[in-house]
Amino acid sequence: MSASVACRVSRRGTRFVRVLVAVAVLAGVFVATAAALRFDDASCKDGDPCRPTEGVVGASYGHKLTGEGGNGPPYTYLVNAGSLPPGLSLNADSGLISGRPTQAGTYKFEAGLQDNPKPPPDWCVTRGTCASQPFTINVVSGISINNQTAKPGTIGQAYSEPLTATNLTSLNPPTGTPATGATWSVNSGTLPPGVVLGADGVLSGTPTAEGSYQFVVRAELDPQRWDTETLTIVVRTAVAITAPPVPKSEIGVPFTTKLIAAGGNGAYTWTLAGALPSGLALAADGTISGTPRAAGTFRFTATATDGETRTASYAAVLNVAQKLAISTLRLRPGKVGRLYRAKLATTGGVLPKKWKVTSGPLPRGIRLDRALGVLSGTPTRPGRYRVTFEARDALKVTSTKTFVIDVLA
Repeated sequence: MSASVACRVSRRGTRFVRVLVAVAVLAGVFVATAAALRFDDASCKDGDPCRPTEGVVGASYGHKLTGEGGNGPPYTYLVNAGSLPPGLSLNADSGLISGRPTQAGTYKFEAGLQDNPKPPPDWCVTRGTCASQPFTINVVSGISINNQTAKPGTIGQAYSEPLTATNLTSLNPPTGTPATGATWSVNSGTLPPGVVLGADGVLSGTPTAEGSYQFVVRAELDPQRWDTETLTIVVRTAVAITAPPVPKSEIGVPFTTKLIAAGGNGAYTWTLAGALPSGLALAADGTISGTPRAAGTFRFTATATDGETRTASYAAVLNVAQKLAISTLRLRPGKVGRLYRAKLATTGGVLPKKWKVTSGPLPRGIRLDRALGVLSGTPTRPGRYRVTFEARDALKVTSTKTFVIDVLA
């Protein structure tokens, strides 16, 4: 190599070394002046110690931890020690703490901030690439409206439905105390005309118009603790029962009468209080039928309940007569030329009753009053007369009996 060439190479090498030294010096200055990695002021809402936004049991929660310094974002966020409130989680990429707290209390934890997007297995093994900060999240009790439905209303009838709420301290399982002091209001929708919601949570009034009314109620303990619930009140006409006059009844005679319900939602369930005669029963459609097997006076009340718990009742008295029977044992004898009078009697049966002769002639001069069952007249011919009588009542039940009437000369 010539001397001139060697000299040029030497000068080039010297310049390269100088460049490397300058880069090294500049790099040292950069490292020395880079901002320290830390959580920014927005991560702490209440000074030292850091207290992120307060949580409410059962309410949606969101608070974002934010880092600054180091090599700049992206950062990685993690919980180094302690624990978040149950129901909350920390997003490692965004730093967002979110969820719904499920348990009231004060929760302390240490959050870590990594300059590396993906932290190594052992946290913060490289000095200057991580930071940590203790935090405290306070979770207060929430409020939950207990009513999921509202009872139906009836036009012209007083309505009252208390709404209640629970001061929730836990969701798993739901526990708490009555939320006394909550203020109630209608958030949206329409109450039935004639019904209002008091600040104490009682729906009351007298509905005046039929229809289905949906509305949203709000229970509030304070601006941070409140709950809403969508309710519906269905208003219909009252249930009413119509019935024909109670028919007459007699042992052994088939009986039927039907009670008719109207109004409400049109679907009825029938129940009975008191007692029907043995042999009778109330059917699902309001029909009372059967064949009575016992006589007496029976008092009962039939109630129709519609599918929305409206009711109407019908009180009745049913008299069941004994089965019709001719009770006369014998007829006294008569005498020719003398006035004769005898009365046939019955037990049981239903008025009116009618009589007739079904066989054998009556003695000449004697007649039967078919309405009263009275035999009367003046016999004109002696003899022994064998006569069969029939009694028939209003239910067409019959009883027959044969008598011998002696007419003396």
